[in-house]
Amino acid sequence: MRKIAPAYRYAHNCGVESLAWLNEGQILAVGCQRRAVQLYDLRANATPLSMDAHSEMVSGIVPDCNAATTFATFGRNAGEPVKVWDARMCQSPLSEIALPRGYRRSGGVVGAVAWSISRPGVLSIGFEDSIRNYDTRSPGSRALPVGVSYLHRGDGVDDGDDFLSVQCLAYQPQFFRDSSGEAAVEESASTMVAGAASFGAENPFEFYPHRTLAVTSRGHIQLIPESQIAPLAISSRDGRIASGLGGTVWIGPTTRGPSAMEGVDQIWEEDISSRMMRRARCFHANKISTDALDNVRILEEERERILAEEHLQLIVSGRERGAESLQSSPSSTKFVKTVSNIDQLLHCWRWIGLVENLSIDQRGNTEFNEAIPPPDDINSWFAKGLVDSGVTKLLRMSNRDAHDDGNSNSMMETKTTSDTLFCDVFDSPLRRAALYACGWIKKYGSLQNLIDECEGRGDFERSAAMAVWHGDLNSCVLALQRGADHVKALAEEGDANTPYSTNKYSETLSLIAMCVAGFNVKAANDGSVRTTTLWSSACDNLLQRPDMVSAKDNHSSQVQLPGVSYLRAILIFLQNIGNVDYNKTIYDEGLSLADRVGFACRFLPRTNLHLFLDRSIKRCIDLGNLEGLLITGLDKRGIALLQSFVDRYSDVQTAALISCRVVLPSEWTFERRMTLEWLESYRFFLNGLQMWNVRAAFDVGRFEHLRRLKQVGGVGSAPSFSGRQGISSKKQQLKDTSQSNFPPQLWARCNYCSASLPLSKLRRQEGIANSCSWLSRQKPVLTCCPQCKKPLPRCSICLLSLGCLNP
Repeated sequence: MRKIAPAYRYAHNCGVESLAWLNEGQILAVGCQRRAVQLYDLRANATPLSMDAHSEMVSGIVPDCNAATTFATFGRNAGEPVKVWDARMCQSPLSEIALPRGYRRSGGVVGAVAWSISRPGVLSIGFEDSIRNYDTRSPGSRALPVGVSYLHRGDGVDDGDDFLSVQCLAYQPQFFRDSSGEAAVEESASTMVAGAASFGAENPFEFYPHRTLAVTSRGHIQLIPESQIAPLAISSRDGRIASGLGGTVWIGPTTRGPSAMEGVDQIWEEDISSRMMRRARCFHANKISTDALDNVRILEEERERILAEEHLQLIVSGRERGAESLQSSPSSTKFVKTVSNIDQLLHCWRWIGLVENLSIDQRGNTEFNEAIPPPDDINSWFAKGLVDSGVTKLLRMSNRDAHDDGNSNSMMETKTTSDTLFCDVFDSPLRRAALYACGWIKKYGSLQNLIDECEGRGDFERSAAMAVWHGDLNSCVLALQRGADHVKALAEEGDANTPYSTNKYSETLSLIAMCVAGFNVKAANDGSVRTTTLWSSACDNLLQRPDMVSAKDNHSSQVQLPGVSYLRAILIFLQNIGNVDYNKTIYDEGLSLADRVGFACRFLPRTNLHLFLDRSIKRCIDLGNLEGLLITGLDKRGIALLQSFVDRYSDVQTAALISCRVVLPSEWTFERRMTLEWLESYRFFLNGLQMWNVRAAFDVGRFEHLRRLKQVGGVGSAPSFSGRQGISSKKQQLKDTSQSNFPPQLWARCNYCSASLPLSKLRRQEGIANSCSWLSRQKPVLTCCPQCKKPLPRCSICLLSLGCLNP
């Protein structure tokens, strides 16, 4: 038999108690029977490093499986701490773990130590009948306890003299997947565990990585699951469940609730809850709020985004299925409804912003909003707020005088014949106020300003219609020509499947411009004026073009081009010159209600105008169309219209934002209850989504409106202003009035004597009278409590003492 010689031979001045390899076998750690630990670097023939580790023998050295140079040492004498070392810095231990005092006969002896394989830095210590886990990588030099497990004592076992303790610890080896996809086990795993790994993915050990193998003092082997906290949380926002175990967190699916709302790719597929949430928490500068102009910007951007999404869907679907299948597409129907809903909201918020700006100018404010220029004849606007700004209120129409033509003289109405349109045009201060509300009169009464505003939004067709209805046919022709050039530019930049893909629509605009330029009339035998037959037949041919047919005629579910209704209205209006019947124009729902009301205020006599407004109100209430607020204002019928809108669309956000802009009269009990219900429902909705900042901003903006309403002094007729708008000339008056109307509900108190620190409160307190002589010698602003003379708190940022006025 061949004799094997040792590779290394070292001598000690005391016996060896424990051994361990460090740094992947390059360093040998030796635990001595006399408290020292010596480190031998086998790569160099140097003197071993020695340090005093414990008060007596070093019973064990356990290297960290996740750190090559870290190891733990322990001794089995009572009260001896477990120490963690770094082989690169042996002057002092990284941390010392002092265990609690033992409550059994052992006196608190450490039986075994093991490092966790799955959780780096966690050290398990077998102490009496427990296994205590400590995180040695926590900030600072102190290890923090992270859990404790206990040995199983068995049923009906009497302890007696049989003391149960941990004698040896080992963590379950961790499994991993090799390149072939089969389950494997670490090289250090035992044969027993390696055999268990043959079960592959069905091996139950894979699903329970945090288990410890413990040998007890009774000679039993126990497999102890590591005791861990598994927290569970249910979201009040969407009901999802989140749970955690160790370093893993499980979160419920995002297919429902607000998380699903945020993941919707197309806006028209959203439900009303997701839409309200998205509008309230917009990630850009603007969001739905009490500011009317911000709301208009949000809705305009949303409309542009929807049109872009529909454009993209037309490209994809048109290539896959063809254009005919798009006519019956369910998504196209949703798209039409969504665009229609956004359009009515846009018209409503534009009207609110216009009315508020007019109300500010009517009171002589010099800093109006530049986005809505003031009218030239400001005396024509006499409404004080949203309640009085309905067209029926501006026209002084009621059921009593609806059919009384004699009132025309008292209303100073005049009737003239247009030189270019050859029809009757009505005018009066009341009608001009209604035209202001409809947006038909702009700065200094200039038609060009109205045309520029329409074309700035890309509404060239509406711009041309406005020019015709104001009797300026030349401006109509120029607007149509600019629209044709604009469509050509879009067609050159767009895809072949866009609505402006060819020059057909541009050609249509050019043909209508030529038709309007050739407008010709002749006198009939009865003295009336009629269009010529040739010109009228040309209009009929234009109305039959495929891109000019209305949605009702072609029964298409696809959205109609926005300006087609205005082009049809131009031709139909000019065709019917000489006829008093304007029903085809005023009842064309392809036109906005504001334009139809403006048309009626300009061309209809008072009796027919009242009949049209009454029918429009009933129609809007039946359909829940918020454009009807233009006619009713926020009176009782306006509140009923808002309720119909909420019943149809469940959009309590819009109802709350509109209704909070006015203070209704106290006798309107039912209406005040409805508005309060919308307000609280919206606030509860935001709180349920945990959108605290949005709800707080909504409350701040709402109370800002209320303060200004109180300052004006009106109740139901008081105006309301947008959140950004203010009256600089009355800032101090607003501040004083708001303070008098809304006294503060909270005030500062002294931390020591609980005395109220506001001046009005201090003067009423009894102790202040006894301190008059002392207070008379102090400064006007005190840094101490006037009553107990103890210092006031300091600011947490600048550390200056908070002061109070000397009473």
